[in-house]
Amino acid sequence: MLSCDTFALGKKYYIENKNCLGKNSDRPLGEAQPIAFYPGGKHPAGEMLKCTHLTIPQAAHTYTVLGCRPYWIWGFEMGVNEMGLAIGNEAEWSRSDAEAEEGLLGMDLLRLALERAATAEAGVRVIAELLEKYGQNANANPLFDRRYENSFLLVDRDEIWLMETAGRRWIAKKIGDWAAISNCYSIGGEYDMASPDIETYAREKRWLRPDEAFDFAKAYSRSGRQSTALHRYRRQKKLIAAHAGPLDRAAMTGILRDHFEGEIIEPRWDSCAAMFPSICMHAAEWNGSQTAASIVCAWDDELGPVTWYAPSLPCLSLYIPVYWTGDTPAAMGKGEGTYDENSLWWQTQRLAMLVSADESRFGGAVRAELRKLEGEIAAGAEEAEQQARQLIRVGSRTTACELLAAYTRAASDSAMGLVRRLCESVSSEIRKDGGPYGTRKEFLEEYCARVGMPL
Repeated sequence: MLSCDTFALGKKYYIENKNCLGKNSDRPLGEAQPIAFYPGGKHPAGEMLKCTHLTIPQAAHTYTVLGCRPYWIWGFEMGVNEMGLAIGNEAEWSRSDAEAEEGLLGMDLLRLALERAATAEAGVRVIAELLEKYGQNANANPLFDRRYENSFLLVDRDEIWLMETAGRRWIAKKIGDWAAISNCYSIGGEYDMASPDIETYAREKRWLRPDEAFDFAKAYSRSGRQSTALHRYRRQKKLIAAHAGPLDRAAMTGILRDHFEGEIIEPRWDSCAAMFPSICMHAAEWNGSQTAASIVCAWDDELGPVTWYAPSLPCLSLYIPVYWTGDTPAAMGKGEGTYDENSLWWQTQRLAMLVSADESRFGGAVRAELRKLEGEIAAGAEEAEQQARQLIRVGSRTTACELLAAYTRAASDSAMGLVRRLCESVSSEIRKDGGPYGTRKEFLEEYCARVGMPL
């Protein structure tokens, strides 16, 4: 299972002088990933918490969190808490000995860190403690048995930390400028925290020569698993480094919509039929991975965490702002394992699949309309945020939250309306042809039959 690309920008590299997290979550095809709030609070002694596969003791206090959650999983692919800590994770595969005991999913570890930690460094320590106690040997796929280890990018208001894990061992590094991660380890010999035996274990396994300097990525990586991840890791770094000055949100979403355009491995025919998994990842087979959701998240000193969420494939979707109001529109928080016409995730997924039937024919016009509305939503968000700031400054935070929640609902409704209209327009053209043609015909027919989605 190929999955995910994540990057974090320090204050000097994001135009608003804030730390910022961006991530594409790549998951099994047809796995809805809506976004929703989950309230925190105080918990009585002895309370237990049901995670995806394990039940563990609950913490005495948890923070309210906002996250993108695969419909059948307790944890998050990416999320943020009320303190401004945002985390994204990546699947990894190490040379560590396999475990038989069931553990916590990396997504569960991510959400637990958001619920229990106020800062990035504290989040590293929460994950480390839980990892050492429970391990991470857990199935992360609803269709097949797929297990992996994890890397995490943790971003708070002031710091960025990169944490990488191998079995129950871990290593972490504080990031000064920016970082990008994919499904390949990136911490070398410089780090700030780690399991006590992180180096001795590697040397006992003869993963390093006796006179060779310790390099975590080189020692622990399972080489065969990096064949496509390294390309995406380097592509993220190249796109970030190409900017002469700080990136803005449009530049970040542009990276998250990338398909290796202009590179030797760019798609042969179109982005929906890519031969190499790209940052915006399109599945070519039923058992493949595809981008299920995308976010850009940053802390605002007055508004709190501001998260821009795109359901399904970001290149055929649009980013909608979600503010710290405790409320997400019903359509944005809805979606399971089969098609639901009232789910924004499923409607956007349907549009992406329809366009992929003949991207050269439909893609340009569809993307133009999506980007037009996205621009209008962004402009309206600036106005709504300015009004909210004025209300907050005179002590009317509740009214400000109501205003922002209403704006997100309006943006969600506009997105749903456009996506539905585009779906019907493209579907009508395909029906006139008697069904789909082209390289993805059988794939689309099988996928639609499996999830009950009309083409």
